[in-house]
Amino acid sequence: MMAASAAIVTVGTEITTGLRLDTNTREIAAALMGAGYDTRETVSLPDDPDLVATCLRRLVAAYDLVVVTGGLGPTHDDITREAASEALGLPMSADPGIAHGLARWVHRHTEQRAREQVLRQALVLQGAEVLAATVGTAPGQVVQTPLGGRLVLLPGPPNEMRPMLQELFAHKVQGSSTVVEIACTGISESDAQVATQAALAEHPGVRLTILASPADVHVVLFDDGAGNEGILRAAESVRDALVPYWYSDDGASLASVVTRLAQALGMTLAVAESCTGGLVAASLTSVPGASSVFRGGVVAYSNEVKTSQLDVPEALIAKHGAVSGQVASAMARGVLRRLGTDVSVAITGIAGPDGGSADKPVGTVWFSVADASGEIPVMRQMIGDRDGIRTRATMFALNLLRLKIAGHE
Repeated sequence: MMAASAAIVTVGTEITTGLRLDTNTREIAAALMGAGYDTRETVSLPDDPDLVATCLRRLVAAYDLVVVTGGLGPTHDDITREAASEALGLPMSADPGIAHGLARWVHRHTEQRAREQVLRQALVLQGAEVLAATVGTAPGQVVQTPLGGRLVLLPGPPNEMRPMLQELFAHKVQGSSTVVEIACTGISESDAQVATQAALAEHPGVRLTILASPADVHVVLFDDGAGNEGILRAAESVRDALVPYWYSDDGASLASVVTRLAQALGMTLAVAESCTGGLVAASLTSVPGASSVFRGGVVAYSNEVKTSQLDVPEALIAKHGAVSGQVASAMARGVLRRLGTDVSVAITGIAGPDGGSADKPVGTVWFSVADASGEIPVMRQMIGDRDGIRTRATMFALNLLRLKIAGHE
């Protein structure tokens, strides 16, 4: 059975000019997918009533559902209601109940024009179902289109839009739409794609997309005819093909996975960081309940702190340099001993843009993971700008912890 089709429209000049980031499309698309809709098109439009009306006229003729967010508030540029009225050829009238609820907001304004604009939020398209505003003042609307589909109007502010979105789709699932997202690290986007496609060769009816950010590649599998059981079998094959790179298939972050593994095994963790400046510790402490396994860390940015707080010998730094396997291992050993944990990881590197040399160019990062049996140093040449190098180093360090705890080092 083919999924019902949908389109999403975000209205706001602040979005099309880059003054604000559109986060609504992502939330709406996820809700639609969970309700059995296939989102075929997303559009962002400025506060231009003619442009919005023209676009809505086209979309309601092409799709089963069109969800519009933005342009329902009380200011001069909130034109979505009027544009929808024009597109569908439906008149609007003031809803007495909504107008009554807006009365207390009207009296907060001293300008008569401002009071009138507040009351514009009571205008409802003929035949529309009203979605009450639980946050803010602008209600939403759901109206049947002339061709049998639905047009949904939601407010733009995410905290106002979200409750209405949940109300709309929480109990209106129109079909099953299994999506599996397998998170990986330590593998490139292209390599993940090739490995996944090979694994899917025996699993027809599965659609693939790859989402990548620095050191974090997500393989997303969509049901395209395989059915729930079919896509779950396909996901098992993909996971087998991506060992040891995949770390979660339930939406958990890498830091969450590390925390859960340590909790399950009753292990404690510590970190020693130089070039990452506390990013690994911040990732771990962002996980609720991390205090049960994460003892703490030392940001040893200067050589003096490496020696005084982590007991790294000055002679070792003088001989090998602060960015070296020997120093990384000494840092890991030092924080392990100082904080009395079962496992530790250390990072020291050159994040740039300056500080590199012919022997140790920008992006050179040494890591070491340690436990009671000793330390294992490893070097990686990270790519990208300063932020990219630090992000990739953070992910690599977390993955070293994951592999160590799981016994895969």
